[in-house]
Amino acid sequence: MTRHLRPLSCLLLVGLAACGSAPPPQPATVTNSSSNLGKAMQAYAANRYTEARNFFGRALVEYRGVDDRRGQAETLIDLADSALQQGDVPAAREYLKAARAVTAEDGLAALLPRLALLDAYAELQSQDTQAAAATLDTLLQSSTAPADIHQAALFARTQAAFDLKATDAPTWLDRLTAAVGADKDALTQARLERLQALAAHGADDNAKAAVLYAEALAQYQAAYYRPGIAASHEEWAALLMATKDWPGARGHLQRALDVRLWMYDASHAVRILDKLQQVDTALGDAAAAQQDAELAQYLKDGGDPSQSPLKPKTP
Repeated sequence: MTRHLRPLSCLLLVGLAACGSAPPPQPATVTNSSSNLGKAMQAYAANRYTEARNFFGRALVEYRGVDDRRGQAETLIDLADSALQQGDVPAAREYLKAARAVTAEDGLAALLPRLALLDAYAELQSQDTQAAAATLDTLLQSSTAPADIHQAALFARTQAAFDLKATDAPTWLDRLTAAVGADKDALTQARLERLQALAAHGADDNAKAAVLYAEALAQYQAAYYRPGIAASHEEWAALLMATKDWPGARGHLQRALDVRLWMYDASHAVRILDKLQQVDTALGDAAAAQQDAELAQYLKDGGDPSQSPLKPKTP
């Protein structure tokens, strides 16, 4: 997401009215948009994506009210980013469609690489992995993509290769490892370890994969990065399901589900519940499997992820 505040360029003050005089107060639309963006970015950083979308939406209204086209495009991209963090692909695609229209009409070419990256993320979440790989290949060949976008695209392309079970997946991982280098932050290291765990699992070294998932999880937990925590648990559970360690898999899936529900991420929660149903069935717990199915259906019907229908109703 965009990391800086974007005051409305058309309303910026250009100077003092006279030497030594106080500047006139900023128009409310400037202070309102800056305040909303600041609150949105704080919420995004804390993984409170529903709150972030609310404040980004308010900022978008301010930008539209003064016809600030770049502000609109950037905020629509931030809205798409936040929606994808919650697994809300349909909403993200609507935001991206609107952002792309503004970008094309106003010649905001600098925003195109980020739009392409988010398009690929949406395709990955929709399990349209071939389309995601094609989008990312084009982006990686671009000479105008900023370094951070290029690295994010390389991570996503490596993930796509493993999802496709492509024979060149290890080559993509080697390329990514070389590009990241030794000087990387904890979250980058954790993301790389998750991909290395997939490679270890593919090489039938499940013990090594488990160690890598544990290391990645610890780094995400230390940073309170909820999407990474949930993803590590879910991927670790998939490893355990492959070896029929049903109790171990259930523990990781339940922990992943708890995090996704906190994030109001119904889409990922439903996917986890489908796996929980498989595990509970394998464990012979028909009642638990039924509860998994009921909660999944509740979420598919638009139920509030923060409220389980299985809990007793408070008076």
